[in-house]
Amino acid sequence: QRDEALAWVDRGLAVEKGHPHGSTAGHDLAKLKRELLTKLGRRRDALEEAWAEFREEPSTFSHEELMRFVPKAERAAWHVKAMDAAERADLGSLIELWLETREIARLVRRLRTATDAEIEDLSHYQTEPAARRLAKSHPDVAAKVYRALGMRILNAKKSKYYAAALSNFENAKRGYERSGLHREWAALVADVRRAHHRKAG
Repeated sequence: QRDEALAWVDRGLAVEKGHPHGSTAGHDLAKLKRELLTKLGRRRDALEEAWAEFREEPSTFSHEELMRFVPKAERAAWHVKAMDAAERADLGSLIELWLETREIARLVRRLRTATDAEIEDLSHYQTEPAARRLAKSHPDVAAKVYRALGMRILNAKKSKYYAAALSNFENAKRGYERSGLHREWAALVADVRRAHHRKAG
């Protein structure tokens, strides 16, 4: 009874829209709807559903879901279309997505224009992989990210992680020096000494 199942899924999704933050149930229902549409011979409709979800919330998961329904001959064009649409997403989501899809040029461009505060607000689970990936190819950008990682720890006053902060600053120093950005490194040292001189650790 696929038509009936599809109607119930739509009713469930309508209920989910009433929840301000959504839930995992909403994602499961959306995935189920695409599977039902495919079984009903409406693969193009399933693609449009996946595309709408990706535009609303770009991520590695929604990208994988989207590409599942894209015809093989159209995948390259759809990938570019998806990456262009993702440009408007928040930086945290984009780091994982662009690392996974090897869109390094886009990631570098976005990180170069991001403010220090914007990067510091992100979890180290998001930023550390980017810093490691860019350390050799784009040491200046990696240094900026490592700087944010270190400052995030100091600003949060997490003394048990000060050793990690020092390691991040060492990596930042290497990146700055490899890029000839000696003034940026000196400015970072001055900022830390001025704002955090009481943190002997």
